[in-house]
Amino acid sequence: MSSRVLTAMSESTLQTAVLDLAARLHLRVAHFRPALVGGRWMTPVAADGAGWPDLVIVGARGVLYRELKAARGRLSAAQRTWLDALAEAGCDARVWTPDDWQDRRVLAEMAAIARRKPARP
Repeated sequence: MSSRVLTAMSESTLQTAVLDLAARLHLRVAHFRPALVGGRWMTPVAADGAGWPDLVIVGARGVLYRELKAARGRLSAAQRTWLDALAEAGCDARVWTPDDWQDRRVLAEMAAIARRKPARP
């Protein structure tokens, strides 16, 4: 994919690519979809759920909490608060953008948690 195409890559397109890769790597993914509520699209949450990362990706070797953003996307205060809290708790919580897809960081990080531990002798 060219840089020009990736610059225009939407968050939705990035998410589709990540979900497809997760399926190929046999990773489990949780993503909570928005719903139309009172004429507004929103993801219904309770307690401190606002800003929760877009994806929780689970493999045999770890868990990734990822917020996805288009090239010009910005984190909300609630999203930054969740990523900071998860990172402080020792979790792997970050943002992925189309640049991370192009640089193969997404592939590397997902492949790393997909690898199974060596069998015991």
